[in-house]
Amino acid sequence: MKTKNVLAILSIILILSAFLSACGNKKEAATSPAPTPKSSAAAATVKPTETPVPSAPTEQVKLKQILDWFPQPTHGGLYAALQKNFYKDAGLDVTLEPGGPQVSATQIVASGKAEFGITGGDVVLQAREEGVPIIAVAALLQDSPAALFFHKGENIKTFEDLNGRKVQALLFAAYWQYVKSAFKLDKVEEINFTGQYANFIADKSSVIQGYITNTPEYLKAQGVEFDYLQVSSSGYAPYMSVIFTTEKFAKEHPETVKAYVEATIKGWNYYKDSAPEIHPAIVAANSSQTVESLNIEAVAQTDFVYGGDAKEHGVGYMTAERWNKLIGQLADTGVLKKKVDASEVFTTEFLPKQ
Repeated sequence: MKTKNVLAILSIILILSAFLSACGNKKEAATSPAPTPKSSAAAATVKPTETPVPSAPTEQVKLKQILDWFPQPTHGGLYAALQKNFYKDAGLDVTLEPGGPQVSATQIVASGKAEFGITGGDVVLQAREEGVPIIAVAALLQDSPAALFFHKGENIKTFEDLNGRKVQALLFAAYWQYVKSAFKLDKVEEINFTGQYANFIADKSSVIQGYITNTPEYLKAQGVEFDYLQVSSSGYAPYMSVIFTTEKFAKEHPETVKAYVEATIKGWNYYKDSAPEIHPAIVAANSSQTVESLNIEAVAQTDFVYGGDAKEHGVGYMTAERWNKLIGQLADTGVLKKKVDASEVFTTEFLPKQ
């Protein structure tokens, strides 16, 4: 009996051991992860719900723009691009440097001390004839706001009526050379324009140059009643406030030029309806002006910036027809020694596509 009891007990122990071993294997199988397919493992490295880590910001390209005069509304779009970070967003670190009577933007850009300049279309042509390899990339003013002002009541109806009078003008300027030649002004007493209006105000028979965008407000403030002959009515109508760079820079850095021009045009489009917002920045750069006077001037220059071909094609637009007409006029009056092809002096490839 004892032997039978022992055998029975051993049998029970063996059965329990087998049972416990089986339970242990089932528990391990339940807690071990299933093998992951290689494709699933690869997909798991980039989870759709995760926010990508931004890459380190690239260094911005430093650029210098030489203005054609002290900061004013004709530079409004550039200051808008600066204030609204349009340049920064384009990867550019832009410095706007004032011009003035002693500043030659063409020489500064040609020397490599700045990447961009602003000047008149006629000055671009004259500079190129002198061997300065610059090229126009945008025309911010579709027409010239230049005019010759005279006291109201004077018998001046046409440019021929300027003969026999004192005329203060920039005597080296191409527009004045054209007007003199086209209207045979051989009896004019020429006085070089210095920016001062005191002598004109005192001498009611005299004539002085100015801009119809800002000179009227100044003369009104002085109590002067006036009228004027707009230079473009003479047939001479160059693009003004032309942005230019060197042929070399445009060829070697086309993406930078395009980014700069597009950001500038974006600034002008913003400035159109938001000029008063930008004017404090211009006053900060040129304290001789007030926000109120700039607001008036911005309205007066609207058609020069956004009218003409710019109405359909956008700010900055230029045509070969206009450039060739200007080239012909300057060649006919002797300002240029020879005619050149317009394709050599301007390009629209960097302007935004409309």
